[in-house]
Amino acid sequence: VTDYLYRTFWQLILTYHIPVSCSDGNLGPQGILVPGDILVGAVIPIHTDILYRKVTFQEKPTSDICTTFLLQFYQQLQALRYAVEEINRSSDILPNATLGFYAYDSCAAMRNELQGTLWMLTGLSQEIPNYCCRESPPLSAIIGHSKSSFSMLMAHILGLYRFPQISCFSTSSLLSDRTQFPSFFRTVPSDEFQSRGLAQMVLHFKWTWVGLVASNDDYGFEGLKIIKDEITKGGACVAYTVYIATNQDNKNMPDIVQMIKESTANVIIVFSADIFLFPLLDEMVNQNVTGKQFVASEGWSVSNIFTNYSKILSGTIGFAIQSSNIPGFQEYLNSVNPYNTPGTTWSKMFWEEAFNCSFSQSQNQTLNLSKTKKTCTGDENLEHVQSGYNDVSTLRSSYNFYTSVYVTAKALDDLSRCQSLDGALPGAKCSDLTNFGPWQ
Repeated sequence: VTDYLYRTFWQLILTYHIPVSCSDGNLGPQGILVPGDILVGAVIPIHTDILYRKVTFQEKPTSDICTTFLLQFYQQLQALRYAVEEINRSSDILPNATLGFYAYDSCAAMRNELQGTLWMLTGLSQEIPNYCCRESPPLSAIIGHSKSSFSMLMAHILGLYRFPQISCFSTSSLLSDRTQFPSFFRTVPSDEFQSRGLAQMVLHFKWTWVGLVASNDDYGFEGLKIIKDEITKGGACVAYTVYIATNQDNKNMPDIVQMIKESTANVIIVFSADIFLFPLLDEMVNQNVTGKQFVASEGWSVSNIFTNYSKILSGTIGFAIQSSNIPGFQEYLNSVNPYNTPGTTWSKMFWEEAFNCSFSQSQNQTLNLSKTKKTCTGDENLEHVQSGYNDVSTLRSSYNFYTSVYVTAKALDDLSRCQSLDGALPGAKCSDLTNFGPWQ
């Protein structure tokens, strides 16, 4: 019943017609548009946290401030650009059309993920449910979103129109239900395989007394449920199960860590995205908790943002999404500068972060609490800096973005040639690329 009411609620919202006048525009520092004959949308968490403004209810609320700019996420935007530019140069895929793209920085916040999605669907500076001002160029697919819970919400909306959604992050097994999510696709495997694999690994090492920790979202709930069932069937026992809040302060974290510290279970399976683990690890440092063996899900197993926690995390074992190589990508990354890249605001944020400098008249909206820095010139050389941005040794999420663009382009190319995996498309299913439905 709850699921039915949930979907009915969104149905009512999206079928309510709101007349507006068409006008070009963008969403300031959070959205960019690169023109093309056909568009691909991408909702990317270039930032990972938000400082919410105080609402007085006496004036129009101002925009929230994104606070943590991550270089490796900016790399994912460049992977999308690189794929688009490769395809546009190719004579084999879409030879008579060019791809363009929308990109929106969600700051890994649900409200922004929704806002960015509707912005792309609407084609306006103001996002309007069930209204599309943009007649041309057509929007072919939306790549996103940053969490399984967010992807489910967006999949219910996009599924109403059979609008293709391709996720590079969302691994929840719930999203495999084609009845609920008919237009959802992904370039990462379902958590069902990972969860069973982690359980088998724990049993292989004969760890029979373990603690379970997960984020309190669909990713954590579903992953931990499968692991718990599997290890219990294998004869192991669970000492405790705790969930980390993802949308509020973890005020009970001292009590959680105290329980972990006092427990005789020295193996901890953690099923969470990396950004939600900081409160747990900080409190473990405060309470000087060591000697625990961590088993990591792919959400944080190879993350490079935990360098300050090596004392706690030393010896961690886990699974990771397969990495791949993109020929020529590192040279492309190093060729970027603040003035040759779409989205000047983002590129300046990136430059300031990469070189620890500041543009003299920068309107950088990323929260900056540091002291005065040297002035950026824009002539700094990225080849002299090694960071998460130009590290291509283990391309995972960036490769998935790259793949998602190629999957979309290949589908469009097949549509233009009236071909499918099963052979020629019937005439009724063929379409001109200047006028096609998203379900095609």
